[in-house]
Amino acid sequence: MNFNDARDLFWLSGGFYGIAFLIGFLKNFRREIPSFRNVPLFSIAFGFLLHTRGLYLRGLEIQGCPLGNSLERIQFIIWSLILAYLILRIAWRLNLLGTFCAGLATFIGWFSLLLPNGDFPYWLAEDYTRLFSNPWIELHASIAIFSYGIFSLLTIVSSMYLVQKKALLSRKYDLLGSFLPPIHDLEHAAFRLLSIGVSFLTLSIVVGGMHWTRHPEFVTSTKLTITIILWMGYCSLFFLRFSNRLYGSRFAKTSIVLFFVAIFSLSFVSSKIREVSATWMPSTIHLKL
Repeated sequence: MNFNDARDLFWLSGGFYGIAFLIGFLKNFRREIPSFRNVPLFSIAFGFLLHTRGLYLRGLEIQGCPLGNSLERIQFIIWSLILAYLILRIAWRLNLLGTFCAGLATFIGWFSLLLPNGDFPYWLAEDYTRLFSNPWIELHASIAIFSYGIFSLLTIVSSMYLVQKKALLSRKYDLLGSFLPPIHDLEHAAFRLLSIGVSFLTLSIVVGGMHWTRHPEFVTSTKLTITIILWMGYCSLFFLRFSNRLYGSRFAKTSIVLFFVAIFSLSFVSSKIREVSATWMPSTIHLKL
């Protein structure tokens, strides 16, 4: 295990998230061991520190915010998810939220590390200088990906809501539902997360717009179209929920679907600079000794 290698740190942080998931699962569904009561939180926090160091080292390597390939974007979203959980748990103590977050972080994080060509070393290209040519683009991208982390937390809360509602409607004892927070707490938390996520996504568009209006050559019509459609989708969801026109299960299901659309759109949202980076072939890469 190399603590100066980003990939090793991503594997290790996923392991600590996995420990938090397993202990949290056993604590809630089997029996609680007093000495292990705070282990899940500490495990998530330590995993987050390792995760942060991994992103920091990768950022130093590429000379920018690590968002240049599938692995980096997924890892940044997971990092944002855990950061949002650690901050919001102070205000909202929702049972099993940490367990669900840790489980998702482990599964998605390790999956991204196993993706073929998911960590293409674009920074080793002979003519590579830095990932983002302008700090405004870098700020826009980092805020947008952070908002996706918030929306991933919204997806988890929405899933918990659907499970809890199904348990209540069945009028039968449900082991998982018995440990979940009250349904109204989940609904309120989901709306707050949506509000925060929409705020960050709007900010990212404002920041990006400040650069795009001056340098339209750096943005493709595909990127602009998908970004605006996604933003309008989340804004519509916010106003529909705010006006009580969309709530309950339909709101939860729409939140989940919209998040997967957002993740899927990452493969299309690429500027002209990123398209050039994607066309670099391994034959053009030379190790920097």
